[in-house]
Amino acid sequence: MKAVGGRSPKILEAAPLLSCGCCSLCKATMGGKTGVSTDSGLYWARRLNTMNCPVTGGCSMLITVALLIFSVAAGAAFPQDVQGSPQITSRMISLAEVLSSHGVTDLSEQSLISTLTNSNPQVRSVAAMKLAEDHHDDAAPAVESALSREQDLNAQIGLSEALWGLHSEKGIAHLRAMCTNSSLKLATLIAVVDALRLTHSRAGVCAETFFAAIGSAKEPGDIAMGETRLSAIYCDSTPEEARRIMTTLKLYLTNRKQEAQIRLEASQALADIGTSESEEAIRAAISQEQNPDYRMFFEATLKGLERNPHYCDSTRK
Repeated sequence: MKAVGGRSPKILEAAPLLSCGCCSLCKATMGGKTGVSTDSGLYWARRLNTMNCPVTGGCSMLITVALLIFSVAAGAAFPQDVQGSPQITSRMISLAEVLSSHGVTDLSEQSLISTLTNSNPQVRSVAAMKLAEDHHDDAAPAVESALSREQDLNAQIGLSEALWGLHSEKGIAHLRAMCTNSSLKLATLIAVVDALRLTHSRAGVCAETFFAAIGSAKEPGDIAMGETRLSAIYCDSTPEEARRIMTTLKLYLTNRKQEAQIRLEASQALADIGTSESEEAIRAAISQEQNPDYRMFFEATLKGLERNPHYCDSTRK
């Protein structure tokens, strides 16, 4: 897939795939990288190298199931070559193929602009992405207009990312406005944070809304998925917000009454933040942990932190 002015708008390198302990551990230890974007109804997968998960002996089956779920959710419009073997190869589907699967075969600039009014929000979003991919910067006003009238939240995120690719500041501004909308559900806020991270944009503005959404979440899986995004928010949050994030993750990590996935994702999020305080918290958890599987996971995330130490110490503003 072509980059957009040096940007590849729909590929997340080493993005969290599932809120399960094994896949987070594989993210920390595997040789290959995973690229998956679930916002805007787009599902991408890059080649996965063989992975050896010390907890379960391999995440390949879990990832296979995840990719299959993603393809079903996409309405079978995104064919993928996913095999249930230790090495999984997924063909990256082009924007043109996605549009073609919905009957859009004319990929001229004018045709794509017309497609921004398609009845399917996914198609509208992909058309905008294709305009960005083809460097049609003069189409930015048309995408801005489409965004201003868009009602579908996932399409709003996709159109905003496309505007970033078209070098319009209105896309990031819209994402930040979404991130302060307290009426949005946690799943949508997660997608917005992912989009901001994907576009190398600051996500600190999301902190308060995100905390409120996590606080009201009842399912452990939702909380765990929220945890994985706190590291992206941390690096450009205020000192008070950063302290709250660190304290929250440390409490999740050490509270043995919490569900396993919450504790494990807290460890991963602390490693992603990568400060000296994060390192100390994980080391303390290792020394106090009685469950050997949890301890193995914590040790793996600590190794990941040591490969990228004190990241946010140097990037926080």
